[in-house]
Amino acid sequence: MIQRGVVQEIVNGEAKVAVGGGSGCDVCAAKDSCVAITGTRPEEKIITTGTLPGISAGDIVELELPIAATLQIIFVTLVLPVILLIAGYFIMLEGGPMYGATGAFAGLVAGLIIAVSANRTVGKRPSYRMRIAKIVAKCTEKEVVE
Repeated sequence: MIQRGVVQEIVNGEAKVAVGGGSGCDVCAAKDSCVAITGTRPEEKIITTGTLPGISAGDIVELELPIAATLQIIFVTLVLPVILLIAGYFIMLEGGPMYGATGAFAGLVAGLIIAVSANRTVGKRPSYRMRIAKIVAKCTEKEVVE
């Protein structure tokens, strides 16, 4: 997952980067999708991450989530609930189609609960933090003053 943001400040070797929402939506190719899905424009989020040499406040940077973390999140969030839905269906199917449907629903709910709790847990690990991949545009002193 790759995202662009603006470095707000650097404190104790950590960069605070503003991503999403705000004026960034004006140049995003998917801006209409966000509004259609959520009904509103996304709010700006501040992500704290490590820095790169030469980075300063006002720089436009590209953030990325490591591929391994992305794949694990996708599996837990999407694939696991579907697997449990199917497993719940077949486990309860012996009692009839109604029991199969109930088992499928129970499996889906269990999968979603596991997914939410797993994402909250792994989201706190350093390996699941967004990282600054590169500086897209440097901010000049003239731009900082304005």
